[in-house]
Amino acid sequence: MKTHAKKQMTVICEVPVMHRITRVLDKVPVTGYTIFPALSGRGSEGTWDRDRIIGDAGRMVMIVSVMSVEQADIAIDRIYEALEPQMGIITIADVDVLRPERF
Repeated sequence: MKTHAKKQMTVICEVPVMHRITRVLDKVPVTGYTIFPALSGRGSEGTWDRDRIIGDAGRMVMIVSVMSVEQADIAIDRIYEALEPQMGIITIADVDVLRPERF
């Protein structure tokens, strides 16, 4: 079966920043993205658990989107600008997809 090279961008950020990130993705535009709640984790400032957080500040989500190389090049700079003053992680990975027309 033939596969097609794409980029997968994953952004982990606080809920209040989430809409800034999705606005960037919408403007690129990418075909879509999925947002997952982040339940707990550990980072440079120690461990955290979603159950101990009241309100949206401090709650984390993971936004995943598959896109072309060109879209990733545009999105990464814009997302970095939106995320830079906040807590967050951006990763980009090479992925292969079976249905390139979906991305």
